[in-house]
Amino acid sequence: MTAAGEAAGRAAVVDAARRLEALGLNQGTAGNVGLRIDGGLLVTPTGLPPAAFEVDDVVALDAAGAVRIGERRSPTSEWQLHAALLAARPDVGAVVHTHSPEATAVACLRRSLPAVHYVIASTGKPAVPCADYATYGSAELAANVVAALGDGGACLMANHGLLTVAATLDRAVALAADVEWLARVHRLAVAQGEPVVVPDDEIARVADRFRAYGQPDPSPDA
Repeated sequence: MTAAGEAAGRAAVVDAARRLEALGLNQGTAGNVGLRIDGGLLVTPTGLPPAAFEVDDVVALDAAGAVRIGERRSPTSEWQLHAALLAARPDVGAVVHTHSPEATAVACLRRSLPAVHYVIASTGKPAVPCADYATYGSAELAANVVAALGDGGACLMANHGLLTVAATLDRAVALAADVEWLARVHRLAVAQGEPVVVPDDEIARVADRFRAYGQPDPSPDA
C-alpha cells in the first residue's frame, strides 16, 4: 500500500469511529474499528474517544498484531479480535465493534437475534448469532467470535456488544446500524406479543434481491 493509500485508510478509520458515535452506536471510548492494509491492519487507539484522536493516532499492526515501529499509541484492547477476523476471512476488509444499546441488550440475553424483519438479510444469514462470553480483549473472545460469525456479516458478543464485518468500512458501519435497528424492532415486537419470524427461504430470496439493490456504478462513458 502506498503512503497515500495508508493515509486514506487512516482517515477512513477516524471517520468511521466518529460516525459510529454520531449514530449513537458507540459513546466515549467504547467500541473500535479495524481496516485491512497490505501486510496488516489499521485499528483505533485505546482509551481515546473518537473526537480526541486524529489520523496520526490510528495504530498500524502487522498481521500478527505487533505494533509497527514508530507508532505513537497503543492499539485498541480488542486488537486480537480484529486480527483474528481478518486472518480468518480473506473476503473481509473492515471490522466494526460497537456497544450499541439495543444490540447489546440482546447480547446480554445470550440469544441470537431472529429474523423479525427481512432487513436481516443484509447480514448474509437468517439470524444474528451470539458468540460465547469471554473477557474483553482476550484471544478466547476473538476465537469465540470467529467461530460464531462463520461466513456471516454480523455477530452479537455475549454481555458485550455487536460486531460487523464487510468489504469496506462504509458497509460495516451501515450494517451495524441495520442490526441496531433490527434489535429495536425485535424489542418493540416482543413487548406487544410473540413476533412471527420470517422463514429462512424468504430471507435467502431477499438476500438475492439486496445484491442487485441500489444504483449501478456509472460507466466510464457516462
